[in-house]
Amino acid sequence: MLAIQLRSPFNLDLTDVPLRILGPEELLIKVGASGVCGTDFHIFSGEARSKYPVIPGHEFSGTVIDTGAAVENIKQGDKVAVDPNITCGKCYYCRRGEVNFCENLTALGVDLDGGFADCCIVPVSQAYLLPDDVSLDYAAFAEPLSCCIRGIDRAQIKQGETTTVIGGGTIGLLMVQLCKAAGSSNVILIEPVKEKQNLGFRLGADLTFSPFDENLLEKISDLTHGGSDTVIECAGSIDTVKNAFALTKRGGKVILFGLAPKNSRAEIDLQAAFYKEISIKTSFLNPFTFHRAVNLITSKRINVSFLSSKFKNLSDIKKMFYSDRDDKIIKCQFINQ
Repeated sequence: MLAIQLRSPFNLDLTDVPLRILGPEELLIKVGASGVCGTDFHIFSGEARSKYPVIPGHEFSGTVIDTGAAVENIKQGDKVAVDPNITCGKCYYCRRGEVNFCENLTALGVDLDGGFADCCIVPVSQAYLLPDDVSLDYAAFAEPLSCCIRGIDRAQIKQGETTTVIGGGTIGLLMVQLCKAAGSSNVILIEPVKEKQNLGFRLGADLTFSPFDENLLEKISDLTHGGSDTVIECAGSIDTVKNAFALTKRGGKVILFGLAPKNSRAEIDLQAAFYKEISIKTSFLNPFTFHRAVNLITSKRINVSFLSSKFKNLSDIKKMFYSDRDDKIIKCQFINQ
């Protein structure tokens, strides 16, 4: 099968990879759509963990073309979305129900071959059935959405609160919608690219600003009586983390969601955090949220139709990793037709 294989950091190749024999509790899936995530760029550059060689791609959906001998309830021709995060179910954290901290965690597209290929072998436990009428490019958003749901759960947003989302990429625009669904009466999006600001409005943001706006902190403070109840940082940069603390009101919460490169360090004004009694939370992976993500997409309660800017083949996906990134593109997907 044709696949993109990452052999070491910055060493990516489009090549023919043989398929191994299918295990009894595995599915062979024809990849229908596979999204390119910011984490994939971190893996490509060696700034996030991975095992080599590996076929990247952890946001994908597809159609079942073969099943292992022990597979039940899923058949050839079924559409599925794939949760890439595989847990052991036996370690200390799994037995506590904290499966995102699994001591033996592996992930498709990170440790095991993923979705940047014509086909992918997937444990049946990781496959979620989809209705026949759901578009596979929409279904491929289930993985990032499931992670966002975890972040929203951690945020514990109350009805009528003000929420600020920093970063208007895929994650930020999903968060805007989830904040509205969770009851935020006023959602503010901070994003430098005007096209993404406009899309944020269409998806539920009440106000948008550029991080480069003059007197940004003062403007938002005036509008929110001292800051937002919750700030969700979705960019993973030192500057946006600093802004997240500055934009939070007394008694508020900061959710550090964006994945920063390895060894990133951000300074915190400890006295200001002390006096403001800020709660700081992070959010890791998608424990028990994938089914909810599938439900939100299939019911169209979360709109992903505007988020995929470019459909690309495997050759184009490879070129992306060696090219300058276009800030106007929200999500590129490999579409396997």
